[in-house]
Amino acid sequence: MSPVDRRTVLTGAAALAVAGTARAAVAPDLEALAKDPTNSAGVESVQERRQAARARLTALETAMAQTPAGDTGVVLASVIHGARSEVRLADFAYGDGGSVYPVTYRSGQHTQVTAGKASAAEIDNETARIAADTANGILQPDFLLKRALTAVETAQFKAEGEVQAALESQIVALTAQLAVAGDRPGVGQLPGGKDYYTAQLGLALSSPVDPKAGMKLARQRLDAIWDELDELLKRQGLKSGPAHERLQRFARDPRYLYPQSDTGRSKMVADMNRMLDDVLERLPDAFDPVDIPDSQVERMSPADELAGVQGKRSGTSYIIDQRRTRDRPVWTLPSVVHHELYPGHMLPPAVRPAPASALQGRYGASAWGEGWPIYAETVAAEIGALELWPEARIGFLHWQAFRTARIVADIGLHTEDWSREEAVRTLTRLQGGPIYFITIDEDIDRMCLTPGANAAQGLSTLSFLERRAVAAKVSGFDLKTFHRAAMAYGPVSPDGFAAALSVNS
Repeated sequence: MSPVDRRTVLTGAAALAVAGTARAAVAPDLEALAKDPTNSAGVESVQERRQAARARLTALETAMAQTPAGDTGVVLASVIHGARSEVRLADFAYGDGGSVYPVTYRSGQHTQVTAGKASAAEIDNETARIAADTANGILQPDFLLKRALTAVETAQFKAEGEVQAALESQIVALTAQLAVAGDRPGVGQLPGGKDYYTAQLGLALSSPVDPKAGMKLARQRLDAIWDELDELLKRQGLKSGPAHERLQRFARDPRYLYPQSDTGRSKMVADMNRMLDDVLERLPDAFDPVDIPDSQVERMSPADELAGVQGKRSGTSYIIDQRRTRDRPVWTLPSVVHHELYPGHMLPPAVRPAPASALQGRYGASAWGEGWPIYAETVAAEIGALELWPEARIGFLHWQAFRTARIVADIGLHTEDWSREEAVRTLTRLQGGPIYFITIDEDIDRMCLTPGANAAQGLSTLSFLERRAVAAKVSGFDLKTFHRAAMAYGPVSPDGFAAALSVNS
């Protein structure tokens, strides 16, 4: 394919973006319901927060009953189960913003010390919650408490004055909890923990979720992924040993590795921009025309690399982490382009420039934000965007195995009482070894802290695939219409997506 001007690809039908903007409109009284009462009405007690959540749900259910099918109906269908899940979560004495524990090695006021933003009063509030949790048997697993203690002790060493004193008290509280904590990693160990987990999944997807059914669906998809990977690896001459071990051997094949040098880094970026050009030319095969802003893959600054900054999207570009170029085989990179750029993270805002409604921000299937880009990797593969890089199909399947195996590990940890060691072993086997940006041990530790988050992302992707498979059986199915409905309203739940398909049919 010839080079393309990314500023003009798919130009000529901005009407879709305009339509998406119009669809963002939601009645102001409904938008008011999205506000957090702790910020807007001075509500402070847990009981009052529960009452406020129930009041919002009642108002939303009333609005749904009175709203005809249409754009506002799509938004309401997308948020209603999230509101129901919020009511369920309000009944638990733990959990805040998706994290189960008030202070972890990744979260808490201690993370603000270096920036000079830590508050002694907020640290004291955290410490009070830690003490209350200890008294009520809401115990962080010991291996995570040790990491939290190390992080808080490091921050306390750097802090001064009231903040330092407050952190010292927090260390005492964490140490007291560690003395009685066990090593069970999942929320199933907590009072009502399995119900809490199901509610968290329901909030992230804004859809009813049966964890057992989700586990079954994920394992079925993994079977199909590994059947294909097994065959592809055999074609590469890798015929002996378990498939996940053969995949790791293939990842070390020097034919596909970039030199750990300035030349290697420049070549990687140039290759990824070729991958981007290629997929942009193919987008009209699966999507309506829309203006695409100039986008590219860029090198990270040496200072950011030295500081350990991971790859990130910046404006309309993707800044790639190249600290370890020899851990990024060329065949893994096309799906990175498709996920981070197009048709992944950057296509929905091009289709629908307006931000999602406040209601969707609170309840609207947060897992959609990763579910769509993971699904978009599949679309890119289907329209031929792996063809220039023959081994890229292996990379695509490895990324899909990673996302899908996370569903299994997340649900297993929190609803089937897996040990941390069992979770690490299972994820290693089902995923085929670590991917570039996170080790398997670290991934499992994070799953312990944010139950359901990874599973919800993968299940969101599977809902796209399942919904499309059903829709494709109906006479007159059009893939572009399907994708228009998926992106025109911002984050949508499976029920909201069904409503969107009806509006766009």
